[in-house]
Amino acid sequence: MLIITGTGRSGTASLAKLLAGRHEFRAQYLLDKYFSKAGPHLNPFDTLEKRLAAILDLHQGIDPATFTDSSNLYIHFIDAIFVLNPSVKFILSVRNGRDFVRSACSRGWHEKSSFGNVPQAEDPYFEKWASMTPVQRNAWIWTYRNQKALEGLKHIPEDQKLILRIEDLCRKETLAGLESFAGRKIREDADPGKKYNANPSFTLSPKEVWTERMNREFFEIAGDLMKQFGYE
Repeated sequence: MLIITGTGRSGTASLAKLLAGRHEFRAQYLLDKYFSKAGPHLNPFDTLEKRLAAILDLHQGIDPATFTDSSNLYIHFIDAIFVLNPSVKFILSVRNGRDFVRSACSRGWHEKSSFGNVPQAEDPYFEKWASMTPVQRNAWIWTYRNQKALEGLKHIPEDQKLILRIEDLCRKETLAGLESFAGRKIREDADPGKKYNANPSFTLSPKEVWTERMNREFFEIAGDLMKQFGYE
């Protein structure tokens, strides 16, 4: 089993295509049955038992030996998937946080009030949310989702997890490492050098021309994780 996950807008669909896998297997079912019924500020998967139940439900009928899927929803279930399939491998697909913010702003993610898009009650940004700008809110989403994935990956053996910056897919050594980790060849018709998640229009300017205020708003929230991933 190979599971590819990330924040969303981070190239997970492209990675699944490169490796001839699925993208968002029964994801709408998971959203409808579990996520949509949850309060936006409460975690519906706050125990391992709940996470196990959701994955057992989601993965009914699959062949664990060959199953490959990508979805940002998996950030919540890494530990449960590992319990059920100890040989599973995970790829965390990472994208420059400022590019994510630009893409997320165009999709209005900062305006959504649902679990995973807004802070939970114990989060330090919970009380600040109403006054936060779109840049700040999407910087929080990028940080929260990556941290959730990293938390789940902590107890996964080193040879069963890979953190991959999507911008590095144009490098031959990155592609070779991806093939070696996944244990399969990249599809011959794939285009690893293409631009990922390129929207036809954006509501936010490119990061290269962000104002000092925009950069400050972003880095105050996401700066530490940007450094951890090797950006900036």
